[in-house]
Amino acid sequence: MNEFRRMMQKLLKSKWQENWMLGCFTGLFIGLMLSRAMVSFAAALLVVPYFFSFQTVTINKKIITGILLILLPVLVSGFWSSNTSVWWNSVLVKIPLLTLFLGLSAFPFDTVLWKRISLIFILIISIGCAWSMAQYFRNPAEIQAAYLKAKVLPTPADHDYVRFSWMVVIAIVLGIKIVVTENKKITRNILIATLVFLTLYLHVLATKTGLLCLYTSAGSYLFHLVFVQKKWKAGLMFLLLLFGILIIAYLSLTTLRNRVQYVLYDFSLYSKGNTIPGYNDAARLQSLKAGWEITNENPLTGVGFGNIPEAINNWHEKNHPQSLPYERFRPANEWLVYGTGSGWPGMISFSMGIFILLFAVATKNPLSQILGIISLIPLITDDTLEGQYGVVLLAFIAFFGQKKFPA
Repeated sequence: MNEFRRMMQKLLKSKWQENWMLGCFTGLFIGLMLSRAMVSFAAALLVVPYFFSFQTVTINKKIITGILLILLPVLVSGFWSSNTSVWWNSVLVKIPLLTLFLGLSAFPFDTVLWKRISLIFILIISIGCAWSMAQYFRNPAEIQAAYLKAKVLPTPADHDYVRFSWMVVIAIVLGIKIVVTENKKITRNILIATLVFLTLYLHVLATKTGLLCLYTSAGSYLFHLVFVQKKWKAGLMFLLLLFGILIIAYLSLTTLRNRVQYVLYDFSLYSKGNTIPGYNDAARLQSLKAGWEITNENPLTGVGFGNIPEAINNWHEKNHPQSLPYERFRPANEWLVYGTGSGWPGMISFSMGIFILLFAVATKNPLSQILGIISLIPLITDDTLEGQYGVVLLAFIAFFGQKKFPA
């Protein structure tokens, strides 16, 4: 065993270590598009370098504390979760937070490798967007009409358009990071064209999470431009550019226009207390109400992460029996998921963990702060960490995306 360990240490110190990371990340990115099994396999392989260099690796105590605070409420709630299968699945999907952190901690990334992996991510996401756009051009009229019924373009990632739109925004931010530091004109021009395409695609896809991440990121940069750099004229020009993009996109893209109309119509219903089954945002509002009430009914322990689906279903039977089965989902907010599963102590633990984690990896660079923002938004608007894609993307942002951002 010791001989095998020495052989692996020698191997990992060579060029193979870099190729290992490139291969694992490429598999991870392809898996995000095509296969959950490939995502799990690649995320597990990424931790391998740690086991052969753990004696020399310095673990960031703040980051590991943040991860443990996120995992602890889920683990502890297993003591009062009667459905151990659901509980164990909630534990398993969060493990990549730990494996990606350990694996990436053991590998000394340089700027060149960071750029190569980022470019692979951008390329794969762009191919996914191109495939999705091709589905639109096959039958634009049908898809445009579908946007009036809470449906969107077919996307990769198991048609999880919310998480896919998040991936697109991450690709845009990483692309901007490369553009501002790239010396080769041809690479910079190709990247700029790609970023324009990805931004256009986000407006065609018209998911709330993707656009919210995009424009909140732009707002964060605008704030930095005006109040930190004191570039008032540049800030005004940037603001006008944002308004121009929004107006042109709304007037020229039928999918975006139909999406806005649907959201406004849905809002007109649930804002008046009319929760007709089959409307997306109304169902999300019901999920928040359910999470809040269940949390307050079980303030110290919650119902256990394994019992959340049952508790949600019981709440609907009591308060909203006309809701359809597919509308009885976990709270569309990660804090309320933790509250439902582990009570207020769990919610507090999660809050401390996520903010310690994001604070530990962030710098004063505006792009770093933007990555932190687009980490938080999907946690606020969805049960992001209850699915494999959400956990992997958070880990990817925190432990890879934030590398090599100068203070």
